[in-house]
Amino acid sequence: MIRNLLVGWVVLAVAIGLVAGLLPGLHINGGALTLLWVAALYALVNVTLGTIITLLTAPIVLLTLGLFTIVINAAMFSLIDYFSDSLDIDGFGWALLAAVCVSVCTLLLAFFLRTLRSRVEKRRAREPRAA
Repeated sequence: MIRNLLVGWVVLAVAIGLVAGLLPGLHINGGALTLLWVAALYALVNVTLGTIITLLTAPIVLLTLGLFTIVINAAMFSLIDYFSDSLDIDGFGWALLAAVCVSVCTLLLAFFLRTLRSRVEKRRAREPRAA
């Protein structure tokens, strides 16, 4: 369980780093530890405030078939930008684009890791056990 949490944290940090490298409106001021810090802040803010805001705006989320959650994630990015000197976002449009890109990148990285883990487990199952 803790391993999955740590892997998810690193995946989120890698996704934020990739998006920061691709988008000119998103800047990370620091290195790998800064990415881990920003990912931890994003996860913490998203789990606490993001959940509350999603519950409060549930009718809008339902009417937009969940697309409003992207706006909520962009607001969470903007909030992290406000509270942390490690992340700089040039505007809400960049935060919106970053939220979409981080979500897609996290989804792809998690899928890749699950597929890789599945293949490794299948190989281990096929190998004969030493007595």
